Amino acid sequence: MNKYLKSKTSLFLMELIITILLFAACGAVCVRLFVTSYVMTRDTVELNESASIAQGFAEVMRGTDGDIDSVIAHYPSAVRGGDGFFEVFYDEDFETCEYENAAYVGDVTMTPNGAIQNMEVRIVRLRDYKEIYTLDATKYMNSTKG
Repeated sequence: MNKYLKSKTSLFLMELIITILLFAACGAVCVRLFVTSYVMTRDTVELNESASIAQGFAEVMRGTDGDIDSVIAHYPSAVRGGDGFFEVFYDEDFETCEYENAAYVGDVTMTPNGAIQNMEVRIVRLRDYKEIYTLDATKYMNSTKG
């Protein structure tokens, strides 16, 4: 009789171990899915915000006379570089900020080409200098510049 009980206990422990391993494997797969989902969501938000910022630069250029000074006037935190170049820094929430707190930068290069003003906007993640979004925009000027 004792031998029969020992056999059932051994079988129960084996079943319990298999069940625990099965739940552990399912848990590992679920954690991986959640992490992948989080990364995809973060990248999508980053791309959408970058596209919105780049389109904002282009709309300001098209809504003004197209000169770099008139575009910079709409971005008080812009840092002007060389001729036809300026940068605007953004924090993790895509709010404008100073360079020290920046996570992203919007690089804007404006080059006149006769009666056409060209603008190249690049949104770059500063952590790894990865270019997230690029936009090229043009505006026809009624007079020749440059």
